[in-house]
Amino acid sequence: MEPQFREGDRLIVDPAITPRPGDFVIAKNGHEEATFKKYRPRGINALGADVFELVPLNPDYPTINSEHEKVVIIGVVVEHRQVLRR
Repeated sequence: MEPQFREGDRLIVDPAITPRPGDFVIAKNGHEEATFKKYRPRGINALGADVFELVPLNPDYPTINSEHEKVVIIGVVVEHRQVLRR
C-alpha cells in the first residue's frame, strides 16, 4: 500500500542517501524548481550515467526522464509526518 501525502504533511529528507527503486525523492528540475516524486531507475546510458525516471503521485502530471530533462536528486524522503487533526 502506497503512503498518502497531503498538503501540509512534513517530509524529512536525507541528501546523503542514494535512492533505491520506489523511494520518494525531492529533486530539482532544469527550471530550478523543486519537485516531489517517486524514483524509478531505468539503467545506465552509453556514457555510463545512471538513467532514471521521476514518477508523479498524480497521474495527471508527466513523468520526468533524466535522459530527456536535466534533473538533480536533492535527497531521499526518510520520514513522513502527517497531522491527523487540526
